[in-house]
Amino acid sequence: MRLTRLSANYLMTCRPAMLVALAVAPASGCFNPEPPVAVDTDVTSGTEPTTGMVMTEGPTEPTTGVTMTDPDTGTSTPDTTVGVTCSADQGPDSSCDGATPYCNDGECVGCAALDNGACAEIDASTPACDPDTGLCAACTTTELDACEPQQVCIDATCSPCTADAQCASGVCQDEIGDCLLVEVSIEGVVQFYDQVAPTPAAEVTITVTNIDPAAMSGPTGADGAYGLSAIPPGTLLDLELGLDQDTPVFVPASMHTRTQLRVENDTPVLYDPPIVTYAHMAQVAFECGLFPTLEQAIGNGAVNVYFAQRSTIFGRMVDDVGAGVATVSRTALQVELDGYINIHDSLLDLNANPAQVCFLDEDPSGRWIGTTANASNDTGRFVMFRVRDSNGTGQGAATVRASGFDDGAVNLRSTGNIGVVELVRNDEVIPRDFAVDVYPIFTTYACVGCHTGGGPAGGVRAGFNADWDLPPLQVWQNLVGPGTLCPDPLNPVRVCTDDPEVSLFITRPLFDELGMDDPHPVDIFPSVDDPAVQVIREWIEQGAQPPIAYNFTEDVYPLFSLYGCVGCHTGGGPPEAVSAGFNADWDLPPMQAWQNLVGPGITCPDVDNPVRVCTDSPGNSLLVTYPLIDVMGQDDPHPLKAFGSLTDPDLQIILQWISQGALFEVTCEHDPCAQGVSLNPGCSPCVAGVCGLDPFCCNTAWDQLCVDEAGASPACAC
Repeated sequence: MRLTRLSANYLMTCRPAMLVALAVAPASGCFNPEPPVAVDTDVTSGTEPTTGMVMTEGPTEPTTGVTMTDPDTGTSTPDTTVGVTCSADQGPDSSCDGATPYCNDGECVGCAALDNGACAEIDASTPACDPDTGLCAACTTTELDACEPQQVCIDATCSPCTADAQCASGVCQDEIGDCLLVEVSIEGVVQFYDQVAPTPAAEVTITVTNIDPAAMSGPTGADGAYGLSAIPPGTLLDLELGLDQDTPVFVPASMHTRTQLRVENDTPVLYDPPIVTYAHMAQVAFECGLFPTLEQAIGNGAVNVYFAQRSTIFGRMVDDVGAGVATVSRTALQVELDGYINIHDSLLDLNANPAQVCFLDEDPSGRWIGTTANASNDTGRFVMFRVRDSNGTGQGAATVRASGFDDGAVNLRSTGNIGVVELVRNDEVIPRDFAVDVYPIFTTYACVGCHTGGGPAGGVRAGFNADWDLPPLQVWQNLVGPGTLCPDPLNPVRVCTDDPEVSLFITRPLFDELGMDDPHPVDIFPSVDDPAVQVIREWIEQGAQPPIAYNFTEDVYPLFSLYGCVGCHTGGGPPEAVSAGFNADWDLPPMQAWQNLVGPGITCPDVDNPVRVCTDSPGNSLLVTYPLIDVMGQDDPHPLKAFGSLTDPDLQIILQWISQGALFEVTCEHDPCAQGVSLNPGCSPCVAGVCGLDPFCCNTAWDQLCVDEAGASPACAC
């Protein structure tokens, strides 16, 4: 029992001055003739009883803030010792446990009694207060700061969702256990595209043009920082980056930079968008050789119509870790805009300025500059100028492709736009064409300095010279002629499709150990990791196929208009150019123009008296030599010079077409093991090998003799 009530008679006989003392000590100065009567009293409210004094039996729980009275002086002072159970300040205390493990003003309490934010200060991984347990926890259903944005709180733990009702959006993506967010934010730094080191761009405005209402951020400050909010996750955003430019000329808004961003189901989404300035674009065009001077590239007081009439796309090819990919050729890149395919130097684009691809490289000054290289370097950066749609304008949804890479995309909302994309390497092989990817290596690395005019006498194998200074098809035939299988790796041939690494084409020009006996006088490649060696190896792995076969109508015929040949070769052509009764008129339908070309004959047994097309010596064909720039002082009957050298890409198309038989169409209509119409050397190594021995098979018909020759060839599977 907590309480014993003293009798009223006893209280009446005691002096009032002693009432205070009774609360703390037994009465000794009063005589009570009647013993006290014990009365059980149920006290629930904690109030003073109306009569008598409240006394306690046994110890009581200490109470913080108890006041003590000195019986001698009568003064009251706070008791600083009674009720103190802990000493930590807003944190765990060893003397506290259970549901009250924290200390607040000397008292053991649960987390709800702590100051706001105390849980996060105690442990950043448990910033929330769980009201059910009184303990700091990773999360609650309303406090999820320690969780990923897509997670939910289950049993005070950040967890994947398991039901739609757990997510604010009402959508739980069951396959991954992520809540679909209601909205996300995007933040980052706008960066100049011309700088190698990340460089913030100030005064840039970013507009999302494909959502309603349009989101906008900027202009950016000196740090280039921007932010977009309330964006639905999963949205493919069209971003337009605008920057007022009046140097070197005033630049209209139609030449803003455009890029795309797929918004992840995360927040914030981090993205550093690039911006391409007009000055950089014009500089690159000059460095790529598209203009003779920088001033002409920029324009005369206003932007150059070269850029304004169509659009431009800058891009980068990267592997799965973000490193640039080298050795991708210009012709491997294409941009489809509203159904029209843009490729480098497109023969189907009859405009005087078709699409052009060039690759960028790092300059010592820290800039990305244009180059005249035929293939990408290890930066993977490229630009395609003069991108158009089927109507000749640069507006529409653009898809950028390259074999072996995932597509890139950008929405060009206006002609003149500058798009920026990124192509990511996938698991598909990069197809290697001999003429495009391999053949240029012989010139780039000066192999033709020795391998010319029949090649070194000691290099003849199985009757095939080591002469690489010939048209692509003939060089290919010299390479694969001795065979393409190497059952004995100690005695390899030039090309070993069953064991590419031992091919002489790779090992001979490779750097050797010092003192090692080496029959090849020049070490061209430092290791098998050299990008050029990788291209050769990939071409061999893919079967060492011949150059792509060209059609007259699609590949050669458009060149007559592109280079203005039809200006003279029309209306019957120059009278003095008639040969064997065939006019030199190229301004006719494709079939008639082709008949005029091949009519005088397609072989040239007398190299001093060639005809228009020489399939046995393509380089002597008048179709090649007449429009080619000659040695100074040399007498030349042809007034127009369209090509600066034999390596000109368009002249190479003509050379390959001739070396492949100068056919009107590429015919691969039947198996070479069966009779039929003539086939084209570009159909397969089998066909090329047979036609190299018997041109009748590719020029006239594939008769039984051709079938027999195919049956005897190791390149055929008859």
